[in-house]
Amino acid sequence: MERLLVCPMRHAAVLVDTNGGHKVLPIDDDGDLNISASFDRRGEHVYTGNAKGKVLVLDSRTLEVKASFRIILGTSSATAVKSIEFARRGDWFLINTADRVIRVYDSKEVLACGKDGEPEPIQKLQDLVNKTMWKKCCFSGDGEYICAGSARQHALYIWEKSIGNLVKILHGTKGELLLDVAWHPVRPIIASISSGVVSVWAQNQVENWSAFAPDFKELDENVEYDERESEFDITDEDKSVASGGDDKEDTDMEVDVCSVEPVPAFCSSDEENENTGCLQFLPIAPEVS
Repeated sequence: MERLLVCPMRHAAVLVDTNGGHKVLPIDDDGDLNISASFDRRGEHVYTGNAKGKVLVLDSRTLEVKASFRIILGTSSATAVKSIEFARRGDWFLINTADRVIRVYDSKEVLACGKDGEPEPIQKLQDLVNKTMWKKCCFSGDGEYICAGSARQHALYIWEKSIGNLVKILHGTKGELLLDVAWHPVRPIIASISSGVVSVWAQNQVENWSAFAPDFKELDENVEYDERESEFDITDEDKSVASGGDDKEDTDMEVDVCSVEPVPAFCSSDEENENTGCLQFLPIAPEVS
């Protein structure tokens, strides 16, 4: 069953079934309707946050409240939840709030605290110098870095999640306002949108073939190669002299083309050991006339 979340303005979030039908997600007792919502990584829970800093964790099927907490500043004042984003790998999620602070939480800890709990954020990320308001935030593909786009200018801030230190600031064209930012699921590439233009941020890749083949040598100019007399013969008469009788190159290796192993980089952390059992290829025998 395919479901999606809809967060209309000044209305509670709606869980829509693509096959037909919808359900209105329950709201907190304060009745605030400025709701932002997001599925967790596995789609088992829905996390909602309102303008009064209240976060609810709902079961996506029964809509039962599994956990809840409030983001409080100081002793009593609360801050509005602007967006909730989940990491593609791991159990972390971040909450972008109106107090210009990005809070990183562990979803397991939030569920363990239950209703009206008080989970502590793993990290609090902010710009202490410019007091930047954040337009959009996201995790890197491996969940180890967090990228946030400024709401005042085209600037991207990147932090390391484990330590919380600011790693890099990327500045775009002056005078542009950032609209959205997204991180590539596998590669270290960031895409940002401003003024109707998509900017792709990446590091210049320098090819280093010696990392794959240690005996590889880069040549600045063409070098004439002197081949051995029997180098390309079917039967190498000089093999015992040239290669010292090494038969490793002539060993027939059996290549397995039937088993399919999932690429860990494209799987979530809890999907790496799963066997999907889906059809990968159709073995056929060529017709030879």
